[in-house]
Amino acid sequence: MKLDRNIPENKGRGKYALLLLRNFDEAIRRDPSKYANYAERIPEALKLLEEVGMLDWGYAETESEFFLIRLKDKYAANALAAYADTARNDGEAEYAAEIDSLAARSGPQSQWCKRPD
Repeated sequence: MKLDRNIPENKGRGKYALLLLRNFDEAIRRDPSKYANYAERIPEALKLLEEVGMLDWGYAETESEFFLIRLKDKYAANALAAYADTARNDGEAEYAAEIDSLAARSGPQSQWCKRPD
């Protein structure tokens, strides 16, 4: 098992992408005239992504619930180290090594380290 972004044919792209939902609302508030055109188009784009199975909201207490941790998160290193240890204990040494690499540059080791917001 490997991280998707480490599979050559994926060209560095991971399994998931992020939608920074807060950013759109903030942009509308900051400059409504500039982004007014997008106010209608963004929901349409999200609906299309949902319809083709590319958008998962990860609603709480559902099968697809998730919790995202960015490497810059102050608390990421310990969480990733524990994840790697569990993968290693399952016999997934290569995958665990990839996660160890993430852990080594996360949390306080990240130049962008910050408390989560």
